[in-house]
Parts: sequence; C-alpha cells; structure tokens
Amino acid sequence: MTALVTCLTVQHSHFTVLIALLVALTGGFLTMSLMERVRGAGGSQFAIWLFLAGFVGGVTAWSTHFIAMLGYVVDVPHAYDRVLTFVSLAVAICTTVFAIFVAFAARGSALVEAAGVVFGFGVALMHFVGMRGFKVAGYMEWSVASIVWALALGSVFGALCFSVCLRAKMKRPEWLAALLFALSVFSIHFISMAGLSIVPASGIVLSGADLPSRTMVFVTLQVTSIVLILGVSILILDSKTREGFDERILQASARDALTGLSNRVGFNEQFALFFERARARHRQLAVIHLDISRFKQINDVHGHLAGDYVLRVMTSRLSSCLGSADFLARVGSDEFALVVEAYNYRSDALRLMRRVAAEFDKPIDWSGKQISVDFRAGIAIFPADGLEPDELIARADAALLRAKRSASERTLFYDARQDHHERRRNALAFDMRRSLQEGEFELFYQQQHLTDDRSIFGFEVLLRWFHKELGFVPPDEFIPIAEQTGFIMELGEWVLREACMNAVSWKKPYQVGVNVAPLQLADERLPAKVKAILEESGLPPQRLELEITETGIIADYNRALAVITELKRLGVKVAMDDFGTGNSSLRTLQQFPFDKIKVDRSFVSGLPDDQLSAAILRATVIIGESLGTRVLAEGVETDEQLAFLLRENCMRAQGYLFGRPKPFEEIRSLVMAED
Repeated sequence: MTALVTCLTVQHSHFTVLIALLVALTGGFLTMSLMERVRGAGGSQFAIWLFLAGFVGGVTAWSTHFIAMLGYVVDVPHAYDRVLTFVSLAVAICTTVFAIFVAFAARGSALVEAAGVVFGFGVALMHFVGMRGFKVAGYMEWSVASIVWALALGSVFGALCFSVCLRAKMKRPEWLAALLFALSVFSIHFISMAGLSIVPASGIVLSGADLPSRTMVFVTLQVTSIVLILGVSILILDSKTREGFDERILQASARDALTGLSNRVGFNEQFALFFERARARHRQLAVIHLDISRFKQINDVHGHLAGDYVLRVMTSRLSSCLGSADFLARVGSDEFALVVEAYNYRSDALRLMRRVAAEFDKPIDWSGKQISVDFRAGIAIFPADGLEPDELIARADAALLRAKRSASERTLFYDARQDHHERRRNALAFDMRRSLQEGEFELFYQQQHLTDDRSIFGFEVLLRWFHKELGFVPPDEFIPIAEQTGFIMELGEWVLREACMNAVSWKKPYQVGVNVAPLQLADERLPAKVKAILEESGLPPQRLELEITETGIIADYNRALAVITELKRLGVKVAMDDFGTGNSSLRTLQQFPFDKIKVDRSFVSGLPDDQLSAAILRATVIIGESLGTRVLAEGVETDEQLAFLLRENCMRAQGYLFGRPKPFEEIRSLVMAED
C-alpha cells in the first residue's frame, strides 16, 4: 500500500494523474453509453455500435496509460518504441472489442462478468506491451506480487463494470460503470508501476528511431482528443436522430393516416389544451361526438375504397363548417370529434350542426354512383355538463348513444336524467358476463299450487341479480338488456342447467318451470341443448316445463313450431306464458301443442270484481278444457281471488298468496321433506 501511495504521489506528476483520471472517466462514460446503443441494435447496426464502443474503450485505456506515463518521474534518459507503442494501441482496441462482443453474446449469463475479466486482462496486456516499448537507459525490474494484484483488481473492477452496465436496474448505469472502468484501468497501471524499479546502466544507448517524450505527448493528446470528440459527436448525433425519430413516431401515432386529422391520441392531447384554456378564461366549450350512420353498409355494398373516399370527403366538408379556432379529429372508424371553442349559447352549436347536416344531405359521387350518408351526434358543454376533460368526453358519448337510438333526432345535447339511465344500461350490459362468472346471479323459486287443496305441484324458476356494487337489479331491467345484447342465450342456458341440476336432487319430484326467451326459441339448436342438459343432470324430461311467450312465437311461426315439436318429442312439457297479452293468442293455441296455459297476472289482479277480467278467465278455462290443456292463473294474492278460480274450475295458481319467490335454501324443507 505504501508503494502504491508513493507511486501516485511521488513517482507521477499530480497534474498528469488528474488528467489521466478525467480521460478515463470521460472515455469510460462514452464507452458505456455506446454499449447501451449496442444493446438496442440489430444486424449491421449491432456490429457498428459494438466496434465503436470497443474502439473508444480501447483508446481510452491506452490514452490513460500513456498520459500517466508522461507524468512518470524517471531519472534516466527514456523514450518510446514507436512500433510497440502503436501495437499496444491495437491490443487495447482489439481486446476491448472482443470483451464487449463476449458480453453481448452471453445474453445475461455469467459470461457478462467473464467478459469484464477479459477486458481487464486486455488492459494489462496493453500495459505491458506498452511498457515493453518504454525504453530507458537501464534495466526494469518488476515485482511479481504487484503484477498479480494489478491483474486481480483490474479484472474484478472490469467484471463489475460490465455487470453494472448490462445488468443493473438503475436509471443511468453508465455513471457507475464509468467509475468502475476508470478503477480497472488505474488499478492495472498504478499497482503494477508501484512494483517497478529502474536500475540505471551507463552502457545502454537509446535508438534515434524511438519517440521522445515531447513527441509522445503530442501523439497521445492527438489520439485522445480525436477519439473523445468522435465519441461525444456520435452520441450527440445519435441522440438527436433518436429524438427526431421519436418525435416522428409520436406525431404519426397521433395522426390518422387516411384523413390527415388527429386520431384519438391526438384528440385527447389537443382537447386537454382547449379545456384548460377554457377553464382559465372562464369560457364555455362544446365537444361534439359525431358518428356516420350505417358506415359498415357502405363498406359492404360499395367496398372499402368507397368507404375511405366517403371519410375523406366528409372530413373536407366537416372542416369547411368549422371556425378557425375549432378543432376536428377522427376518433374511430366512423366517428369524429369536434371541439367548438367560440361557444356562448346552445343556438351556436345548433347553427353549426345545421351546417353539418346540410353537408351530409349532399350525396357523394363514387364511380358514377350516388352514396347517401347520414349522421348522429351528441353534444356536451363545459362547464354545465362536466368539469373535467374525461367527464365531458364521456357525456358527449352518452348523448351520442341516445341520438343513435332516436328515430327522428340527429343531434342531442347531454341530458343528465336520460343519459344516467343510458350509462346504467351500458354498465349492466358490460357487467353481465363477469357477474355470471362470479356468481352474482341466483335462482329463486316460486311455488305453484292446486286451488282445491292448496298442495304444491311445482315451482317456477325466476332469475335474480345481486350486483356487487349496484345491489339488486330488477329482472324487468336486466332481462331486456340481455335480450338486446344477445347475452340472454348464454344466461338462459345457465339458468336451465342450474335449474335441472338442482331439481334432480329434490326428494319430491315437483315440476320445475323455466322461462325461454324469444331469442332462445329462435335457435334451432335449442332442443339439442335441452336434451344435453337433461342427460347431463339426469332430470326426467316430464319434470321440466319450458315457459314460452307469444312474442317468441310470432317472430317466426314455422321455426317456433318446429322447435316446440322437437321439445315435445323429448318428453318436455311446454307452457304458454303471459296468455292474453298477445295479438293472436287463439290462433297460437290452435297451432301449438301446449301442455299448460298461464293466464297473465293482469287478468287476475281485478278478480273477482272486474267483470271483463272474469269473462276472459272463464273463456280461457273453457278453451283449455276443450283442448285438454291445463290452465294456471298467475298473480293470485287474495283468498277471494283463489275462491273465484276454484268456482270457475281453474285448478292451478301461483302468486304471493302462496309465497313470494325464494332462494333455494328457503324452499329446501319443502322439496327435501320425506313423504
């Protein structure tokens, strides 16, 4: 340690040691930065960046060594062998290039650190080749221990340098790696030089072909300056190129290639600026979401080239409607967003939309054909409809959705009451599948009784939804949504399977009634699905009753008849639900082989006083008797209603008089009791 301190403070000029350190740190940082470029390159770029990193690293190690040597205090004449000096430079470059190649070929294995050891040995080889070219009028004697320590520490710091550069999960590993790079080079040079002794000899004469120290100063400074300037320049140029490329990528990602307008990314960025300006100036701001109606049909009928042409034409026409301070973007395949900054009154937006409507009313000529286009639009106003950009955009979307459902209105403003209902509807539609998977749907059972002795003969299965956030969702709210979205197919199949699986475990063989939605009845595969579920559950077919409304029949009489006939062949019972609410109930009863007629609760609620309801029920019972079809009255709530049904020979009923729909746990005692 004493010899090392003496070497640094006495045998070397303090100034040259400081310069050598600065060169090592600067060159090390450049080398590590270039290695970062190697990491992200491929093909020929990989080879170029790898060579540049190795070249700068090798020259840095060489320059550090020779700058330190220029400050080395020696009392005998000395010079530098020009061949070995430049051979040592080649050694430094080649070994550093090879070490970096090994590091990247390692792909994360322990060879990364091994490559750092290779770098350390390469620096040592450069050092001793260079010292072999250091000519003195005497003899050089080396301490083996110093050489070993120099190799060991230089290799350790080299391994750490490569590990930090290529493995460290820090923001800028180049800084720490550059320090370790400098320590590796310094360790090899100064520890080995601490073990060097020069013994003067009068008989040794230096060759005139050797480079004197003053020439070596010039050569070293030239090489160092050129390489460092080259490295810095390359990094600066690459950074600017990357910034320019990133900027072009960013611009491209925010721009719609077809229309030249901003896309959704660009719209969000620009709208945020418009919004903040309006907030700062206490001004109103209108955002309009506009959708081209039936755009898919244009593509289907005329082709996608025609569709693209329509978009370009409408972009031009919409742009002509806007003021200089307004903004237009294409935020979807057939959807545009407009921001109106100069907004004061609702009439301002309506005037704009009248101009837009006039442009849409003009047909578009495509290859001699006239293409007519229409639109729907939703408008939200800051600050009345929202105080944040996302909130305002969402409310313009909600108004657009309501406009799409309107048969007459092309443009609608956001309406808190109406659009709240629309948002809830969309949220329910979105959550249905998740809720089914997470067990938020549950089967409830309402018992069905004989009217003479009030004994139970069956249960109707009713579906309930207990949303984890919204709580209980009424069936008359979610069933229509499921039917409109088509999810009723999956939901209905789940209900049928669950009902059969539960019913087969009952000790009493009660009948179980399951509702079938119109969309399910239109599916020709329904009989096959029912058969598969019956076989899977083991439930006897005669215990299953499928309840079908007339709405599901009148949509396609022939298909419905074929499906119901197949169901009857399976042994399943079929009931006409909500009888009396359709337009052609008598014809339906004549055509379809129903096992039961369920009289709608609307005809039972007025009994026994409502004469019209009484007449309808009497007629239904008579029709049922003539057809050999049982009749059940729904919605029975009083003893007077039950007595009337019994007098009129209606032998089956269900309703709150007997009990409300209950979960399975509450009817377990009824269905599991031993006779």
